[in-house]
Amino acid sequence: MSSTTTGIKLDAKTKERIKEAAVLLDRTPHWFMKKAVMYWLEKVEAGAGVAEMLCESNLDDDDRLNSVLGRQRLLNAE
Repeated sequence: MSSTTTGIKLDAKTKERIKEAAVLLDRTPHWFMKKAVMYWLEKVEAGAGVAEMLCESNLDDDDRLNSVLGRQRLLNAE
């Protein structure tokens, strides 16, 4: 099985938090991030939606800026 590198943009504080969490688990930051992605991927594939991924207070703050459909609607309205 071949693999490719996929990047995400993280601010310095988040990168440091990931590094610290990985150290606490005696793992690499790469391992930590990969496990996090796999965890949520499996949840979504099992039927979880955004509401299950965010706590209620974060759900209220989620204004769908990362929604593909929402961005398409904004572009079409212009």
